[in-house]
Amino acid sequence: MVRGNSRRQRGTGTLLSQQDLLAELTRSERIFRAGTWKPEQLLGAGYSVRLSDDLLVIPDSPGDSRYTAVKGENVVPEFTLAPGDTALISTIERFSLDFDITATIGDRFGLAAKGLLVLHGSSVHPGYGRAEDPEDGTWHPKDDERLYFIVANVGPKNITMRKGDALAHLHFFDIDRIPEGPVPNVGFEHLSTLFGAGQHREDGGLSYFRDVKDLRAELEAERARTEARLSELTRALADNQAETTRQVTETQRDVNRVTDTSNMIVVFGVFLITTTLLGVVLVMLGSLADKLGELDTWKTALLSTLAVLYAGTSVTGVVLVARAAGRGVFGRRADRRGDTGE
Repeated sequence: MVRGNSRRQRGTGTLLSQQDLLAELTRSERIFRAGTWKPEQLLGAGYSVRLSDDLLVIPDSPGDSRYTAVKGENVVPEFTLAPGDTALISTIERFSLDFDITATIGDRFGLAAKGLLVLHGSSVHPGYGRAEDPEDGTWHPKDDERLYFIVANVGPKNITMRKGDALAHLHFFDIDRIPEGPVPNVGFEHLSTLFGAGQHREDGGLSYFRDVKDLRAELEAERARTEARLSELTRALADNQAETTRQVTETQRDVNRVTDTSNMIVVFGVFLITTTLLGVVLVMLGSLADKLGELDTWKTALLSTLAVLYAGTSVTGVVLVARAAGRGVFGRRADRRGDTGE
């Protein structure tokens, strides 16, 4: 009677305030089984459900594609999800909603800020956590009815989850009592099959997040291979450039040697031609001097001048040829010293 008066005062469809929630949780099991809730989780006009250490499906290790179901006497108070990992988790709170109360489920921004995506239904239906007594047809709270969530690490870093972490924020409402009946619930055993728990599959977890993780790994590997190939091509280009520079230098040296040799040959050829012409001229003048026999003094002077001219020309030609040859020889020696690093 007291409960009915309290509901009439609140009105049908009323959101339960923090005081209303605390009163309901303290005096009855219309929402949770006794001993599974904590007053510290009451916040504003709602209640934050907490992570349990059992009824979990988690990766064997962070980043692993194989999953293990944690149930029965096994417990895991803490686990870590690598980027792309998914898990099935349950609440510490055990639900026993009466048929005149319902709840809506809201995300916690603190989890989203870590990169944790929480997948869940939008509401908890009246009668969730209640079962019919086959003997008298009355409905009683089940021993262990949890809320289940599928979580995925969509962030860039590992996320560690611990027992007692707040998972979602629930708001509870009084409603008109609905006909009593079972509430469909796929349960832990069915949900665990999504992860291939205990089947040693290499593709466990939700396929989308696993595929994204694998794609990212392939992308990182391909980028590393591309960077390695680019580095190799850069080194090859630098080596080819050095080789090309060396070949150009050697070619320039060869051209310089050929030019020096050609210059020497040309100078020597000019010297020979000049000497030959002067010799011819000297012979012609000698013949002319013989014909001018009466001019002994002029003959002698002329022959002396020609002799001096011929000698000077010969010496000049020898000096020019020697200098040209010297440049060619010393140039080649300098090139050889440069090649050997002397």
